[in-house]
Amino acid sequence: MKLIKSISCLLATTAVMAGNLSGPISLPAAKTLPKGVRNVSLLGVMVEGNDKYSSNGEIVSLADPFYQPLSFSKIVAGQDDPTKAAEVETAFDKVMADGADSIGDVSGQVNLTANATVAVFAYGVSNKVTAAIAVPVIKTSLNVSTAVNQKNTALYNSLKQNLNMAPGKKEEFIQKLSAPVNEKLSEYGYKELVDEDETKLGDIKLVSKYKVFGNAKNAVVLTAEFTLPTGREEDINKAVDLPGGDGQLDTGLFANYDFYYNSWLTFSAQAGHTVQWSDTAEKRVPFTNESKLTPYIDKSVERDLGDISMAAMAAKINYEGVNFGVGYSHQYKDGDSYSGSVYKKEWYDLIGKETTQRMESVTLNAGYDTISLFKKKKFAAPLSLTGTFSKPISGKNVVKDSVTTVEFKLFF
Repeated sequence: MKLIKSISCLLATTAVMAGNLSGPISLPAAKTLPKGVRNVSLLGVMVEGNDKYSSNGEIVSLADPFYQPLSFSKIVAGQDDPTKAAEVETAFDKVMADGADSIGDVSGQVNLTANATVAVFAYGVSNKVTAAIAVPVIKTSLNVSTAVNQKNTALYNSLKQNLNMAPGKKEEFIQKLSAPVNEKLSEYGYKELVDEDETKLGDIKLVSKYKVFGNAKNAVVLTAEFTLPTGREEDINKAVDLPGGDGQLDTGLFANYDFYYNSWLTFSAQAGHTVQWSDTAEKRVPFTNESKLTPYIDKSVERDLGDISMAAMAAKINYEGVNFGVGYSHQYKDGDSYSGSVYKKEWYDLIGKETTQRMESVTLNAGYDTISLFKKKKFAAPLSLTGTFSKPISGKNVVKDSVTTVEFKLFF
């Protein structure tokens, strides 16, 4: 579901983007409701983020983009004023330092947790058609911090002594060396990095299911999904953000197949594709390949977020209401495309850098339902309780951490 894509998104030294991949929150199934039957579900989805798969598939910290050597070449490159840059270079020459020398490393920490509560109402329009609406409310907690680890105190002190600047300018420069990330954020007009808790509406989803075929052994269901841009969009003035949505419409089409091996064992498969429709949005436009932090803003960037393709399979056991299941899924998202006319074309290309994504996941679930007891008039209502655990096992540019879902469902 898109709400999970938005909270399990890839973190970088820029605002977090929605519309990304995450682990599944359920196993595939080719099911529709009987005519006139209603179903109310309440899902609790829990996500924690600490690590991610990088662009080459390695496991790294979510704060990995913050880890940079504070080399002299980068210090000079960070000076927007040519006169100030020349003064810094002169000080480097006096202490006989070259561009590769470093006074320390910038480090950081990023931790996120997200708990989404999703209310789903479904109705059996006919024995073949089911309509549903899903409304998510997302509570997020973000912890982010940066620091500088001094590794060459003698060189650092020598540099300060040899800076030929006015006292005020010298003090400003030293402050930037002690807190370069926060200083750069302030210089570029970003908000200060702070821990943040927030509750917000996510993107509402409209779903329609149609049973194409069904008999004692097989069932085929087509599902159409429409994701509405009701969630809060990213705040471009936050270097790290957890929005409720990406502000554009998505449409998806999925095919589900169930094979009933016997009365208690079912094999399922699913394949689908989601189109993220192009639109315009206000964006910050990077000017260097080194960082996405930038002071340049274009209020009408043309964007086309990458489409998402997926395939999944599962085996499920249901014996007298006791349910167990295991599944595997593969997801792929195309890279995002951005364009505009205010700045250089290559700058807009940098917005979509490392947005191609891939994720393989294994999913386990277990639960219990009273449907068989209700049919035998041994229980007052047909309901179910299911727990699902999804764990990414490989990926590219996606969060590595698991997704846990608890679902309560009532039929009436």
